[in-house]
Amino acid sequence: MRFLIILFALAMPLPALAQASSYVAPRTEYGHPDLQGNWEKRFATPVERPVSLGTQRAYTDAEAAAFRAQAESRRLAREAPVAADRRPPPAGGDIQFRTDTNFLPDLPVEVARINGELRTSLIIEPANGRLPLREETATAMGRYVELMNNNFAGPETRPPGERCLHLGPPLPTMTNSDGTHIKIVQTQDYVMLLSEEAIQLRIIRLNKQHPSHAIPRWMGDSIGHWEGETLVIHTRHFRPEHTISQIPMSPELEVTERITAVAPDELLYSYTIVDPQTYTEPVVAELPFRRMPVGHKLYESACHEGNRAVMDILRGARRQEQDAGSAARQ
Repeated sequence: MRFLIILFALAMPLPALAQASSYVAPRTEYGHPDLQGNWEKRFATPVERPVSLGTQRAYTDAEAAAFRAQAESRRLAREAPVAADRRPPPAGGDIQFRTDTNFLPDLPVEVARINGELRTSLIIEPANGRLPLREETATAMGRYVELMNNNFAGPETRPPGERCLHLGPPLPTMTNSDGTHIKIVQTQDYVMLLSEEAIQLRIIRLNKQHPSHAIPRWMGDSIGHWEGETLVIHTRHFRPEHTISQIPMSPELEVTERITAVAPDELLYSYTIVDPQTYTEPVVAELPFRRMPVGHKLYESACHEGNRAVMDILRGARRQEQDAGSAARQ
C-alpha cells in the first residue's frame, strides 16, 4: 500500500500548485517567512463544484455577482426569526440549527478569488472540481450513515462531532465550514495552527520525521519544512473515525499542505490529498486566507452539545426500547 501512495504522489499535478507571486514576506528572528497572526476565510465558494458547471474553474464577473446574490438570499433566510408557531418536522425529518446560525451574523457570501480567478470550487484537481470517490467508498459511506442513524447502543457508537471530540474535516483548514478563523505562531522548531472552531490546535514539528509506529490522532501527525517562501506540511496517521466527515478518508489518508504569503495581508493555502483506498486520483484544493482586521481576535469556542445532547439522545433511545417492550407484552 505504501508503494501505491508513492505512485499517487508522483502523479500529483504539480503545475496546479505553482503560484505567480513575487511577494517576499518579512522574516522571523529565525530567518523563516513570517506567517504569524490572525487569519480568516471570508467566502462562500464550496469545496466541490456544482455538477452543472463541469470543468468551469472560474466564474465571470456577472456569474460571480449572481452567486453572491443567491448566497445573500440564503443567508437572509437562514438568519430570519423562527416562527413561534412552527410545526414539528415530519417523521424522519431534521431540525435545522437555526439558533446556531443566528449567532453567526454576516456569514460570507463572496466568491473565493485566487490569482485573479473567481473560483467555482475549492477543488481544482480533478478538472471537474469534485472528489473522485471510488464506488466502493460511496457505498461504505452510505452504510456508515445508516449505521449512525440507527446505532444508539452507547456514546462510543456516536460520531465524533456529536460527542464534541472533533468537528468537521480531518484538518480544520481544509473546508470553509470549520476553522474559519486561525492563529499562526512560529518558533525556530515549531509552527502552531489554532482554529477558533472547537479550539482545534495543531503543533507542526519542523525538519522532523514521522514516527514509524505513530498512534492515530484526530488531526494526524504533522511535520513541516520550508521551501523558499512556502511552509510545506505533511500529515498522516489520522483516526479512522473521520471517514464520514466533509472530506471522506481511510486510514491511509495523507495530506500535504502548502502555505505561502502572497501579499502582506493574504495567504494562499493549498492541500493535496493522497488516499488510494478512497479516491481514484489525488485531490488538490486552494483557499485564500486574509489577515483579520486590527483589534479582531480569536475567542474560545466551547462545544456544549456533548454535555447534554448525547445523554438526551441515548435516553431517548432507551425510552423507545422501553415503549417497544411494553407494546410487545400487551
